[in-house]
Amino acid sequence: MRSDNVTLLLLLVTLPTAPAAAQHMHGGHGGPAAERVLVEARRAAALIPDTAAARAAGYIPIEEMGIPDRNPFQGQHWYNGKLADTLAAARLESPAFVMFAPVNGTLQRIAVAYSARLRLEAAPPPGLGEDSTVMWHSHVLCGFTAPSGRPVVDQVPDTAVCRARGGTPRPRKTIMVHVWTDVSNPEGLYGHDNPALPFIVLGLTPPAVKSRASRELALALGESYGARIENGYLIEQASENAALVDSLRAHRAAIVALVLELRRADAAHDAQAYDRVATRIRAHGKAIEHVYEQMAKPDALADLRRQYESILTTSMMH
Repeated sequence: MRSDNVTLLLLLVTLPTAPAAAQHMHGGHGGPAAERVLVEARRAAALIPDTAAARAAGYIPIEEMGIPDRNPFQGQHWYNGKLADTLAAARLESPAFVMFAPVNGTLQRIAVAYSARLRLEAAPPPGLGEDSTVMWHSHVLCGFTAPSGRPVVDQVPDTAVCRARGGTPRPRKTIMVHVWTDVSNPEGLYGHDNPALPFIVLGLTPPAVKSRASRELALALGESYGARIENGYLIEQASENAALVDSLRAHRAAIVALVLELRRADAAHDAQAYDRVATRIRAHGKAIEHVYEQMAKPDALADLRRQYESILTTSMMH
C-alpha cells in the first residue's frame, strides 16, 4: 500500500524534438488553439533544455523528495513547487513540471506539465491557454483504513470514490495536465500517458496500431531500463524474498538481450521476426507481473492488479 509520500507522486504527477507535424496530428482536438498552446509550451520548455538548466531554474527530481517516479509511460518528473500554485488558470510560460526520459541512456526533455492545488469544490481551469477543449485530470487525497487496520492516505479520482471506500477526502485536490512538447504521443498532445515512450527511449519505432498487446510490450520494455509501474516498484522495494528478487533480475536481463534482437528486426523492417521477439518480451513482462503478485501483501495485491489493468487498457485523455 502506498505511503503518504508515494501518494504525492500521483498528486504531483506519475530525445530529439519530434517533427511539429507529428505533434499537431495528435494535439487534443487539434486546431489553431492546440497549435498555439503547443507553441507557448515549447517556448517555456526551450528555457530548460536539460537537467542542469532544470535544476538551475529551481526544478528538482521528485525522486529526491522520496517519491518513486518510474512510470514507463510518463518519464521522470522534475518539480518546481513555486509554480504549482492555487490560481484558477495556469500560465503557459510557467510549467510546474519538466519531464525527462533516458533516451539512449541520456536524460532528454520530453514534456512539460501544469498543475494547481484547488479546494475540492473549485472548478478546474477553463482549458489551457486558448484551448478550451483541454480536460484537466484531478487527484483527491483520501484517508481511510486499510484491510490490515493501518490508516492510509491514498489518491482517488474524486470524492465519491473516496467515500465509497469508507474514506474521508482531504480539503484540497490537485489538478494537472501534460503537454508533450518534444515527443509525439498517440494518446494526444495532452495525454496523461504516452505508451510510445518506451519505444522512443530504446530507439525503436512505436507501433502504428494502439492495442493491449502493444501496451504490454511497452511495459515490458520499460523493465529493461528501470521504468516500471509504481505499485510494482513499491512491492519490490518492500520484498524480503531474495529468490523472487533474483527472478525479476533474470527476466529483466532476458528483456535487455531481446531488445537488441527487436532493434535488428525493426531496422530490417522484418515484421515476422519483430513479432516473434515481441512475443517473447511480452512473456517476460507477464512473468514479471506474476512475480510482483507473489511478492505483494494482500492489501497491495488488489492495487497492483488494478493499476496493471488500467495502464494496459486506457489512458486519461486531456
